[in-house]
Amino acid sequence: MKVAIIAPSGVPFIWGGAENIWKVLWLTLNQQENITAELIKLPSPEHDFWAIIQSYQNFAELDLNHFDLIISTKYPAWMVSHPRHILFMQHTLRGLYDTYPAHLTKNIDHLAQKLPALCHLLNIKKPNRTHLSECFVELKRIKELQILNQQDIALPGPLLRALIHFFDAVALAPGQILRYTAIAHEVANRKEYFPGGIKPDVLYHPSSLPQAGVIADTHISPAIFTASRLDGPKRIDLLIKAYCKSGVKTPLRIAGTGPQSPELQKLIPPNAAITLLGHLSEQQLAQEYANALFVPFIPEHEDFGLISYEAMIAGKAVLSCTDSGGATELIRHMENGLIVKPDCDEIAKAIKQLSDHPSLSHQLGQKAYNTVKDINWPALVKELLNKNAQYLPKILVLNTYPIYPVVSGGQARLYHLYSELSMLGYSVEILNLDFNTRVIKSRNLNENFIEVLIPVSDEFRKKSSAEEKRLNISCVDWLAAAHPELLPEWQAEIKRRAPWASMVICSHPYAYPAMVQAGVKQWLYEAHNVEADLKSQIYRQHPNEAQKIKELESQCAIGAQHIICCSNEDSQRMQALYQIPDHQFSIIANGVDTQNIKYLDQAGRKEIRVQMGLEPTNNISLFMGSNHGPNIEAAEQILIAAEQDLSLQYIILGSVADAFKQRKIPNNVRFLGVVSQAEKQLWLKIASIALNPMLNGSGSNLKLIEYAAAGLPIISTEFGVRGTKFEAGVHYIKTHNFTETIKKTLKLTDIKLDQITRKTAEYINNELYWKSLAEKYQKEIKASMCKAKNKEESIILPPSIPISSLLY
Repeated sequence: MKVAIIAPSGVPFIWGGAENIWKVLWLTLNQQENITAELIKLPSPEHDFWAIIQSYQNFAELDLNHFDLIISTKYPAWMVSHPRHILFMQHTLRGLYDTYPAHLTKNIDHLAQKLPALCHLLNIKKPNRTHLSECFVELKRIKELQILNQQDIALPGPLLRALIHFFDAVALAPGQILRYTAIAHEVANRKEYFPGGIKPDVLYHPSSLPQAGVIADTHISPAIFTASRLDGPKRIDLLIKAYCKSGVKTPLRIAGTGPQSPELQKLIPPNAAITLLGHLSEQQLAQEYANALFVPFIPEHEDFGLISYEAMIAGKAVLSCTDSGGATELIRHMENGLIVKPDCDEIAKAIKQLSDHPSLSHQLGQKAYNTVKDINWPALVKELLNKNAQYLPKILVLNTYPIYPVVSGGQARLYHLYSELSMLGYSVEILNLDFNTRVIKSRNLNENFIEVLIPVSDEFRKKSSAEEKRLNISCVDWLAAAHPELLPEWQAEIKRRAPWASMVICSHPYAYPAMVQAGVKQWLYEAHNVEADLKSQIYRQHPNEAQKIKELESQCAIGAQHIICCSNEDSQRMQALYQIPDHQFSIIANGVDTQNIKYLDQAGRKEIRVQMGLEPTNNISLFMGSNHGPNIEAAEQILIAAEQDLSLQYIILGSVADAFKQRKIPNNVRFLGVVSQAEKQLWLKIASIALNPMLNGSGSNLKLIEYAAAGLPIISTEFGVRGTKFEAGVHYIKTHNFTETIKKTLKLTDIKLDQITRKTAEYINNELYWKSLAEKYQKEIKASMCKAKNKEESIILPPSIPISSLLY
């Protein structure tokens, strides 16, 4: 596994606690079996408004997809977009969060007229990566036109604060982060650091100091020692004042550098036993800890306080303050250290207590060591990479075509079912082959649902073109199964992503060979159809290919932990076909997007037709279908009916039109091809009746459910309503003679038609809306996840059918 630790490089560069974490994390990762780690840093100056913005943009545009996993700990590095991103938070840009000056406004309404587009973006409640890109473009325009004055871009200021909060909201949103962790409870509990509802795991980290073998120098009297960046929030000035007030004779030694150094030097009385040591090497620091009597560390609201850990692992008591934040989390007052109020007198008393009673300091120090001895780098790395501790369980779905925008029934199922599932506490990634891209692309279909579009190779394109000419059939799905070696990027992405998935779902059987070759051993099979039956019709002239598809489906189904079918009929057929027991199957029917397809009664339909300048009479029928064998057969039935009844207009939507391009079509038939969702919804509103003369096929009929949800009276064969509980005469009008049934239906009163359609729409709303189906699916996935945890299963293949037999 290739891991990238991503971090900012301060300008000017200063080595501190963060740099220590990154260095040792990198070293420890590279000591683990099967892990290769890289530390990637970008210069991140913070001297002005535009430098900070540019640093955020530089990380946001950094492409690290050649790594399997990335780990970030600090702004602005976490702006990198990656499907497996672990956050180990140290802190945000604190001056714009918890230490933002109380006297400054946070409101940017005064900039609304000057920056309307930017303010609109910054007011979006749940911004995403698209909004982020728009924001950077707008900021570039604002900078070039010099729209902002010096007051607008002051540091700190409300505009920069709003921008950084916007950037962090995008980068740290659920779905962007695989796992949320923090270096201390102090960090985990700070307001606005994490998205609402997120409770990060707290993982304490050790230090990089070489403690082993370092012992106290007996020739030197013990001293009070501390190390810190010499800056205001570390309160070294308060420590010096308290030390002087304590009156102790034990020397105070302070290591570190920083902007407060000259001021602190002036604060030290001429004869005081206080020494500012400046920068020390790690070896020197370790020796100072070893020689120390105790270690005072009294910063204000410290993130974690590595000094506390370093002192404790060296067996030294730590003196800290009640408001020192993370620095106190490992300290228990009078058990392994002292915690006092941040008051000069209180600190002075504590210094005197520990100086005057060395045995107490020694006793507390021994207990301090026992407190932290088990905090080590290998344990931290193991827990960081714990795949079972992801914030949201990850589901990886494998498929052979893009699913958005939604045009076909298969796309509708995949888009809506997994979109709803992602809203139930899962992070869903769907890996789809795409002929229209040359590079791997990811797009967020909603907050926790990512579609990854994977390009096919030139060799696959050539093979596909040649096979389609030979077979006269679109065969991308079967070709993906027969030649996974021609899809190296697909296999590579499966291999990279599968180990982090709580569940891998093979949607259709065509990803099965690539999935198995990528090392996946447990999967759930989502069967949209009984492919053996469906393809036997499509490949009627090519029985060899049909038989291989049957063998493929057999292996995928038999080896799966569980099988999801769209209908009872499919489940029973597959059980009989492959001798799989009933308990291995569950039914998740196809559903409908009830948010966009609304019920309309006959009066409402006539009103819309009049508004559009059409005759209010019932003279428009609708059929929808893709270029698929059973749909082509159904369209043939419609053409026959159209020639016999010229009074009715027959509207046919979808790619099924491609099969009739060379045919003479009756004047009252219009093949409109693939249309937008908006146009489809319009036809669902203005049509009089819906036609469903299906004679063959598998799975269930998505078009049927959409007709029903829209309130269209449905004329269908009994076979056409498979996968539903529709009753003839109650939910639909059953046909034997298609033309005659159409004529009789058009003579029914609006009241009678509305009785049927209301009953049907009620059934759809109760049984077949996507959210309800996703909730049912969630239970099946949870059960499969439990099964996977409790039992390490191996791939089960029929011994007589090796995978190699699937190849041409």
